[in-house]
Amino acid sequence: MLGLTIVGFLGAICFALCAAPQVWKAYKTKSTGDISMLYIILSIGGNVFSGIYIGGTNYLTGYWQIPQYFNYSIALTLIIVLMFMKIKYDKLSDKNGK
Repeated sequence: MLGLTIVGFLGAICFALCAAPQVWKAYKTKSTGDISMLYIILSIGGNVFSGIYIGGTNYLTGYWQIPQYFNYSIALTLIIVLMFMKIKYDKLSDKNGK
């Protein structure tokens, strides 16, 4: 069981950090013009609804999948940061006429 938990955490870390390179690139370039707001909204919805589903099924079964909570919380945090960056940088871009 410990082996599966480790594999679960490795998968969760990979999925959770998928948005990290995009957040870093947006931070460095101060540009998010090529990022779709629909992508961000769907990512937020997917993380929230999947987290609710996992939490609900874990509550009902008594089996708590901790790697999944790690995954959804980190991924949701990163995508929310990306959303705020997009709003900020798109406003700056519009202001500067780019």
